[in-house]
Amino acid sequence: MKFGTAGLASALIALSLLAPRAFAAASDVDDSPFAAFDEIAAWYESHPELATQPGSGWKPYQRIKWFVEQRMYEGKLPEPGARWKVWEERMRRAEVRGRGASTWFSLGPANFSGRMLSIAFDPTNASIVYAGAAGGGLWKSTDGGLAWTPITDELPSIAIGGVAVSPTNPSIVVIGTGEGTPNIDQIGGVGILRSTDAGATWGTTNVTFAVNSGHGFHSVDAGPNGTLLAGAVNALYRSTDNGATWATVQSGGNWYDAKWKPGASSTVYAVRGSCGCSQAGVHVSTDDGATWTRVGTGQPSGTSIGKSKIAVTAANPDRVYAMFVNRSTSNLLGVYRSDNGGTNWSLTANTPNIPGGQGWYNLSLVADPDNANTVIAGGVDLFRSTDAGVTFGGTGGISVHVDHHLAAYEPGSNSNVWVGSDGGLWRSGNDGVAFSDRNDGLVTYQFYDICVNNGPTPYFVMGGTQDQGTDKWSGTTTWSEGLFADGMVCNINPGNGNVVYAEIQGGQHYKNTNAGSGGGWTAINNGISGSGAWVTPVAEDQTVGNHLYTSTTAGIFRTLNGGTLWTNVASHGANWIDISPVDGNIVWTVGGTTRVSTNDGASWTQRTYGFSTGTPTKVQAHPTDPNSAVVTFSSYANVAHVAYTTNLGATWTDATGDLPDQPVNAIAIDPDFTDEWYIGTDVGVWKSTNLGVNWVPFGEDLPNTVVADLEIRRADRKLVAGTHGRGAWEADLPPTGGTGVEPGVDIASSRILLDAPWPNPARDRTLLRFAARGSDPVHVEIYDVQGRLVSDLASFPTGDGIIRTTPWFPDDVPAGVYFAVLRAGEERVSRKIVVAR
Repeated sequence: MKFGTAGLASALIALSLLAPRAFAAASDVDDSPFAAFDEIAAWYESHPELATQPGSGWKPYQRIKWFVEQRMYEGKLPEPGARWKVWEERMRRAEVRGRGASTWFSLGPANFSGRMLSIAFDPTNASIVYAGAAGGGLWKSTDGGLAWTPITDELPSIAIGGVAVSPTNPSIVVIGTGEGTPNIDQIGGVGILRSTDAGATWGTTNVTFAVNSGHGFHSVDAGPNGTLLAGAVNALYRSTDNGATWATVQSGGNWYDAKWKPGASSTVYAVRGSCGCSQAGVHVSTDDGATWTRVGTGQPSGTSIGKSKIAVTAANPDRVYAMFVNRSTSNLLGVYRSDNGGTNWSLTANTPNIPGGQGWYNLSLVADPDNANTVIAGGVDLFRSTDAGVTFGGTGGISVHVDHHLAAYEPGSNSNVWVGSDGGLWRSGNDGVAFSDRNDGLVTYQFYDICVNNGPTPYFVMGGTQDQGTDKWSGTTTWSEGLFADGMVCNINPGNGNVVYAEIQGGQHYKNTNAGSGGGWTAINNGISGSGAWVTPVAEDQTVGNHLYTSTTAGIFRTLNGGTLWTNVASHGANWIDISPVDGNIVWTVGGTTRVSTNDGASWTQRTYGFSTGTPTKVQAHPTDPNSAVVTFSSYANVAHVAYTTNLGATWTDATGDLPDQPVNAIAIDPDFTDEWYIGTDVGVWKSTNLGVNWVPFGEDLPNTVVADLEIRRADRKLVAGTHGRGAWEADLPPTGGTGVEPGVDIASSRILLDAPWPNPARDRTLLRFAARGSDPVHVEIYDVQGRLVSDLASFPTGDGIIRTTPWFPDDVPAGVYFAVLRAGEERVSRKIVVAR
């Protein structure tokens, strides 16, 4: 993604229009973007029995609650513009002070995807697809979803609530930034942005929001005359000049969806909900969206209507479908149908409960363009009706990933339909009878935690993710599925990489002795009482892998035998726990209080900071000094975000320094250069080399998304980041010795990566990890010392920035010295390989 040819300076000038003001929309209803969430919270807090009911919406509510509470301070949400200010400062420092000597490359996953909210097609070429992710930006495919490219990674908000392509000029793409529905990222949009070159560059419009004002979009839709409608959390906006300028045509409430009547270019339907007002429901305009009326008899009471979707069909232009969620319960209020253009409505179905109790969170609806009786509806599961919405087939729905947010037919097709959910995108060529995924290269995973093996086994990464379990990367773009549900904290035994600990939401702990691969996960909760937090902390001793700690509402628990039995060792709880890698008797806990034990949990001492802080998020014991530790804090409140101690917490120093005011979610201290600290924040990764006095953005090419966790793979000098929206990433740390690159060979500064081969010397096989970014062809080759080509290992037409591993089997060459060479255009780097017999 670029902001034109002038680069970063132009980007800052153009987007500075967004910073000073929030777009104001007058309303006679509570138009607070958080009003609907307050109602959701009240419902779930008063119905604790929903915690054990699958599909009740309890899980997505707990995700939001966990994330938002960390960013509050003294019960208050962040001030409007807080995240914007951090983004602006990050961009400024990246240009003026330099980002460091490293470049971020993606670890994927490239075969799984995260939450997708919106989709649009080039009206002249259905193979050109634009898809918007909740926290992963806008993606473009030119081959019908077989491959994807991110095109908004540097925007200040890469939550894409809606996207549309102009029907009169397909080079014009419009996005509504920010997710309208409350979500775990809780990152509002910056308004409506517009591209006139098919997504290559982006500019602002007159609809601007301050980031973290909480504003976002539910939809952006295009009409046949070029009129655009954008449904937001508190208004409906209209443009008649292909998205260049916008006017507010309706205020108040959530405008969830809009659809033009097929064959009638001036008639359009829109649906409003979650406002607690009589005017919620389907509205119609007969002047191309300029004026609106809630029309028709038979709609449910407006005060009962929550999230809603509508669908139209060219097979019967007068037919309109509407699916309403009950505002109070988030269950299905009903599927309604009008056969006379919205004049009269009738209830066709109120079972099955398609939203499944979480209709406030996700909903989708689409009608077959050549069969007016076929409707596809999505909630928790995906359902299909072939009798005009009277019955919806299958008690278990259609087998694709759960939690559906979008459904759309390709332009010009009567059978090709797409759906999007918390697990990515799927396409059907037979009106939804069967689906195949379209997630290859769509890197939008949402990680909670990352773990890396630091043992002698080959380098691998695991991570706990939203709704996708705990998955594993072993060197390819394809990750393997591991533990189910929402994956949370994971740990890999430092002395035996085959032993992996992981958990699902709420602190249900599991163990695997096959390096996290395949099945073989065993529950290890014996002795634990109480309930865990949404993300329950688990700490593993880095010298004794069977020694772990965790926390529940009943206190702190410890195991000395790898989870066979846990013992309660304290009554207090914790947000995070860490064990000193120098002395396993020293254990830190942070949460409502900060405490330290110097005798492996036998007794605990409470510590205080002496200055104001946000919510503690992580604690890391110093890698070489048993008396030292660093704590990080969340919130946007101009309080301490980093603190350290050198005397077991007796006194603390505020290490926030000149770090812009933002939540800090993770900390990694370099074990080889202990004055070099890395923190993961809501706006990237930052580095300090002077105990937090100064901070600079670290590395290039990391997308502007929330960094949830950081880990260091010491053996290879790698920093690994788990983001909540753009998957996992890796950057090189400064080497402890030489670069490992052969002298006399040109090195690409930041566009290519080739790691040292493993093992080396090689006998039967060695592994080469590589990545390249850019439009040039990519080649991985082996040469002998005379410069003769021995093997062409891998070739790609372009570089996508994703790290891969390829093996070389030197069984047909004599012992000696060889060189692995990575080439991408004019750039190249090599590594020496010794073949031994």
